[in-house]
Amino acid sequence: MCITGLEESREESKQSSHSPDVEYNLPHDSAEHARLNDQAEAFLELMHGNLVHAPLQRPKMILDVGCGTGITTRYLGYLYPSASVIYGIDISPIPAFESSSSSTPPSNVSYIEGDIHNLEHTDPRLRPTSFDYIFQRLLIGGMTDWATHVRAMAGLLKPGAWFEVHDHAQVWFRHEDEVCSAEWAWLKKMRQGARGLGLDLDCGFNAQTYMRQAGLVDVEVTRYQIPAGTWMAAEKPEKRRIGEHMAREMGPLFSGQMLPGMTRCLGLSKRVIGELQDECERCLEGEDGKFCWFYVTIGRKAGETAGNIVVGESERGKV
Repeated sequence: MCITGLEESREESKQSSHSPDVEYNLPHDSAEHARLNDQAEAFLELMHGNLVHAPLQRPKMILDVGCGTGITTRYLGYLYPSASVIYGIDISPIPAFESSSSSTPPSNVSYIEGDIHNLEHTDPRLRPTSFDYIFQRLLIGGMTDWATHVRAMAGLLKPGAWFEVHDHAQVWFRHEDEVCSAEWAWLKKMRQGARGLGLDLDCGFNAQTYMRQAGLVDVEVTRYQIPAGTWMAAEKPEKRRIGEHMAREMGPLFSGQMLPGMTRCLGLSKRVIGELQDECERCLEGEDGKFCWFYVTIGRKAGETAGNIVVGESERGKV
């Protein structure tokens, strides 16, 4: 365990919402809950309402890993009302639901609080070869040892069942093919710190490799181009909300939370951290032509199972 001047503020930001042994660098408060919900809705718009990319039919057991506020778990409950149970897992408590009926969880949705690294070995609800579908999104800032994690998720799948990962790779572009983030000092330092903590800032791109190494088959990737701002919205209106979200939220999120959290073991002075934070804010501002890729990766456990049937082929590629 490393101790720096940032540890106190980091622990305060966690608000004792989960174990300090868990690698997670974002707060657990109402503002963060609102950001997560807006982000979930923006991604749903980006994907034209098609959250699930795996070719599912009548899944009975579903797992949502790193479910955050539970908004996506609830959506899966509405999407698959015939599912026996849909578990949402998160290291923090699920926030209280609003009184509106639209946010009331379906009867087949249940939540489990804890670290998936531990729960997969200790929780009797997470039985090997029991799930028809496992979903996870945006664990880039908290999932350590991806290779081991993906192998463990493969172990929870029934034969023929699907694992689906939605995540980023921290590479930014301008105008199609020009990488603009290679010389960002703040990102270089954050990558260095992340590696030391066991995080993978390119997990979205690397998910396909982790799945194949875990023995999953029929691995396919869909890429979504996410603009920093609204410059693509006139041509592709489904990108407006996610572009607004990225331009508004990413700078403060990375500079204020993820950068200091992930570099805390590098021995950087407060002055250097401050300079990197300023640069981070500037780099992640909205800008015409700037974008990143968001990756959706699916993989199937070999074999067949009733209730989880492959129905033809779907085109994967750039969206």
